[in-house]
Amino acid sequence: MAENESPDASQDSQVQPSVEQRITRRGRMFSAQDLRATTIGWEIAIPIVGGPLLGFFLDRQYGSSPRLTLILLGVGILTAIAAVIRYVKYEFYVMNKEENEKKAAELERMKELIKEQERRRKQRYGK
Repeated sequence: MAENESPDASQDSQVQPSVEQRITRRGRMFSAQDLRATTIGWEIAIPIVGGPLLGFFLDRQYGSSPRLTLILLGVGILTAIAAVIRYVKYEFYVMNKEENEKKAAELERMKELIKEQERRRKQRYGK
């Protein structure tokens, strides 16, 4: 029985997502927040590794022993900490913004419910 079925019949039995569902799914794959989260590792690693590396080469060129390496290591660590703080502040800002938008939407729904109740009360009691 299975041998008699055409390949088209097996494809028809599988549910194909609509174009709108595929677009929505692709739209949800990566948001700006997701992409920003992927860069935080680089924002930490590059200053911490790049600073001492640059300091090492400058120390070799100017003969200042480990002085520039240590200074640029400190600068790299401070830069990485500043990047993390900036990222955390931004995330809190986004979270608060979303929360405020939800509260505003809930407030609007409550206002609409109150208006609807007032309209019904006026219809029922005539005032």
